[in-house]
Amino acid sequence: MKNALIVVLLLVVAAGVATYSRYQSFHPCDWMEQDLADSSGLPRLAMRAQIRAEFVLKGITDPGPTDCVLAWWDYRANREQGGT
Repeated sequence: MKNALIVVLLLVVAAGVATYSRYQSFHPCDWMEQDLADSSGLPRLAMRAQIRAEFVLKGITDPGPTDCVLAWWDYRANREQGGT
């Protein structure tokens, strides 16, 4: 049991380090903003405005981390399937 706990802890630390090294942030709104900017070639400020507008259209005026991670997962899933 102790070895399993150590393995899980190491996996969590590795995932955290990988996430921070890729995005320099632990906030999923920043992840989505950076991924959209990288794929579109537009500045991050433009992507931030687009993301904010999409949330407002969905009725979410102050998106939290949960809202952002769900939107980021949708974006990643659509991109993997060849969508936009």
